[in-house]
Amino acid sequence: NSLREKLRCWEADIKYHENYLYDNGLIPGVYYVRKGQELEPKLYQISEKVGTELKELLWDKIKEEGESGKEYREYVTTWADLLNQPIPELRRVAVDIEVESEEGRMPNPRDHDRRVTAVGFAGSDGLRKVLVLGENMPDSGTPFIKEAEICKTEKELLEKAFQIINTYPIILTFNGDDFDLPYLYTRSQDPRIDTREGKAIPKDTIPIVVKKDSFIKHGMQAEPVGIRHGVHIDLFRTFQNRSIQIYAFSRKYTEFTLNAICEALLEDSKLEYEGEIGELPMQKLAEYCMKDADLTFRLTSFNDNLLMKLLVVIARIGRLSVDDIARFGVNQWIRGILYYEHRQRNELIPRTDELEGKGTASTAAVIKEKKYRGGEVVEPTPGIHFNVVVLDFASLYPSIIKVHNLSYETINCVHDDCKETGHIEGTSHWVCQQRKGLSSLLIGSLRDLRVNYYKHLAKDKTLPPQERQLYNVVSQAIKVILNASYGVMGAEIFPLYCLPVADATAAIGRNTIHSTIDKCKESGIEVVYGDTDSLFLKNPSQQAIDKVMAWAKEKLGVDLEIDKQYRYVVFSDLKKNYLGVLPDGMVDVKGLTGKKSHTPPFIRSAFYEILAILGKVNSQKDFESAKENIKNIIQRDAKNLESFKIPIQDLSFNVMINKSISSYGKKVTPNKSMDGKDSQVETYKGLPQHIKAAKLLSDRGREIKAGDIISYVKTKTGDGVKPVELARPDEIDTEKYIETMESTFDQVLSALNFEFKSMLGKPRQQSLDELFWGKAT
Repeated sequence: NSLREKLRCWEADIKYHENYLYDNGLIPGVYYVRKGQELEPKLYQISEKVGTELKELLWDKIKEEGESGKEYREYVTTWADLLNQPIPELRRVAVDIEVESEEGRMPNPRDHDRRVTAVGFAGSDGLRKVLVLGENMPDSGTPFIKEAEICKTEKELLEKAFQIINTYPIILTFNGDDFDLPYLYTRSQDPRIDTREGKAIPKDTIPIVVKKDSFIKHGMQAEPVGIRHGVHIDLFRTFQNRSIQIYAFSRKYTEFTLNAICEALLEDSKLEYEGEIGELPMQKLAEYCMKDADLTFRLTSFNDNLLMKLLVVIARIGRLSVDDIARFGVNQWIRGILYYEHRQRNELIPRTDELEGKGTASTAAVIKEKKYRGGEVVEPTPGIHFNVVVLDFASLYPSIIKVHNLSYETINCVHDDCKETGHIEGTSHWVCQQRKGLSSLLIGSLRDLRVNYYKHLAKDKTLPPQERQLYNVVSQAIKVILNASYGVMGAEIFPLYCLPVADATAAIGRNTIHSTIDKCKESGIEVVYGDTDSLFLKNPSQQAIDKVMAWAKEKLGVDLEIDKQYRYVVFSDLKKNYLGVLPDGMVDVKGLTGKKSHTPPFIRSAFYEILAILGKVNSQKDFESAKENIKNIIQRDAKNLESFKIPIQDLSFNVMINKSISSYGKKVTPNKSMDGKDSQVETYKGLPQHIKAAKLLSDRGREIKAGDIISYVKTKTGDGVKPVELARPDEIDTEKYIETMESTFDQVLSALNFEFKSMLGKPRQQSLDELFWGKAT
């Protein structure tokens, strides 16, 4: 019954706090001075050297390229003034809780029927404290860690926890939206916490703000939980953000558990224990909880507070609060940049139906479920190639958006003249030649600052280390946003979704790749592979590379740079599938499933053995010897598998649950197992295997929640899958594992000219053409 549902409205779906920021021109993460009722930005002067660098690296280049227009210069200046400001040290504390549990059942905030037994804190000011419940708890009689404080009652524990939370402006948790904070809140309202008087804690003394929906939704769909006096950052959500995972941390972690992320980024892990956590004595529980809180805090403090600094810089660019940046995806960050700028220019933000009037894609998608044709992937030349140089197009799509003036208001404009002069090759689109597009100005100016300015400053050893660190963080933050700037235009979830912009950008990218490949061939360079924004060149001379780089800059308006140099690269027949060995022997793997974390440990272990062998290859002769050693490894593991010598744990697939299992399919009629040893085996149709295994555990009383890792094995019983905890060695389906080995290693073996089944002495399945005509097609 709202007004916006009855009338055609503009800008009616923007949150109130965002409107406040936009209308008042306030930018989160910036220093302000309060003068009476007014806020004035406090700008810090940059050093003379940095100012000179701005002129030499940027302005002079812009002038040479004929881009000295007043509007463009204003954007570059505004960004530089904003991003060169020092990043504040943010006072914060990490919170982790432990709750009583019973075997097969996890506690949850909705029921809150289990006691909070420990709350750990790790703060940026050096605080290390864990509050431990001493009432009716197992006691080992050993000393407590120095950080422990024993509380006589649960109410005392919670009250002291809230007092500590109230003293910090930023609260850090890991999965705190879904568990820690809502559990603290709901448990504090339960009279059972006070065993003497039966009184709950008054609501006005509780710093946690919980929406009712938080107890209805599950897993990652839970509502954000707030703090009355400050900001709550749930790092589980932050590290799940693909832009953070891929562009900020280079895919160093592949699972989203606290343990997996800490192992990858901190080279540290949670405290291990035997049995159930509910059986731990108070002393061990205190140590365990303190460790979790410490790990959570260190995810924000390692590498000179890298994550917090990234969040602040992205907040400055995206015009969103730090906690919104930490929770929302990159499409919301870019939305913030554009919305803010519309408001500053007094221009209405276009409605979705207005942008739909711009048209649709004019190219056919190659990938299923895509609405337009994406980036170009050049067929690899299978086999081994020595001395391969990878040329990377620096910020290819942002460069295209800038150079070709691509934006939702300039694509397919109303001017008849532009239909011819602005036509985009390979599409039916055209771009405006009479005005600069907002996306082009914003993304283009950010792109130029990163490529021509911040990347150089971050490496300038004449600058103090603290300044270099600032510019490195800024460069990384801009990279995260730039890499998503093209994709969001073609994502329906994006409020300014405009398919023709994404379509046109991809088309120009493909044309750029093909033009550069033609130039390489003309220069005598062999291109053995190309993938969206990079080219693999075989044994090129530096002179030839320099020639291609200069040509690309002059003719295409894009920058090429050497990304990597491989001692050799091995390509299979598949696209996006290769391994390269760097000069130091490190093996770089792309798209090969043996490296993925869900792959069974025995296969992953063999895979890394193979990589180690390949890392020692320096010549064709070494390569032939390596092939024989690889063959022996695969034959060994296949033999051990078929003779049931591999432990069940090493056969497990380990996959994370992304949402509540209650949202998946229904159980069908139970069946007897094939060997008759199980009384009943539940069957679930049309479900991923890890969900089938999770449901089997759930049916036996174990509560499964988002973020849990499910370990399962493939069996000959029931649904063909069982959780590790319920499986027996004689139930293992060895043929399925042989197939998994084949699908994993074939990606490498095809490049080595091996055939998996022939290597094991098994007949290869023939195609119909081979069967009838005696030859392969």
